[in-house]
Amino acid sequence: MFLNIKKFYFLTYAWGSTLLFGFFMFWLSTQPNLQASGSSLADEIIKVTFRMTLYAIFFILIYRSFILTLKTTVSRLSKWKSKREKYEDEEFVLIIETLILIASLFIALSFSFFEEHTQLTTLGRNKAGEIVSCEKRDLEKGIRVETECIEKLSISESNKDILVSLMSILLTAIVVYSLPVIGELEVAIKHKIESGVLKIKTKKSN
Repeated sequence: MFLNIKKFYFLTYAWGSTLLFGFFMFWLSTQPNLQASGSSLADEIIKVTFRMTLYAIFFILIYRSFILTLKTTVSRLSKWKSKREKYEDEEFVLIIETLILIASLFIALSFSFFEEHTQLTTLGRNKAGEIVSCEKRDLEKGIRVETECIEKLSISESNKDILVSLMSILLTAIVVYSLPVIGELEVAIKHKIESGVLKIKTKKSN
């Protein structure tokens, strides 16, 4: 029972940190006039670097949460009873990690679209001062109909930001997949704590 509670707390920590960081990114996208003050190359580099860093961290957190969930709930993925089991599970883990990578890519990219859509309706973001009012003539009724339009410059900036996010996510995914060490340290610490708790309980019962 105690170990199940510990697993619950560990998974809450794994997914909670990811959700908190995602909420922080969403909060940033809702802040009006939060952008580089100028339009120089240096300002663009700062903006792109900041965005790439945010999405690299976000992707790693999503991927790490999936890995920690599986390694915590499926015992054979974190420890093996024999070399044969280890060899069989390593092939299985490779397939699972590939699926997790694809799922993490989809989630991070979907969040990027959602975040950019939020910025399109936020004052002073993506070089959009405001939603402009457009007039269109209704040929059938012979009257002008006023509609709300979003500036083309704002849409262009959003498309560029999505491409920057995609580039950051893909580069991070390549590194993460090439060096599968995400979550290993946390899982090792967790197992050490659990084994220590079991030893203490065993001594007390004896």
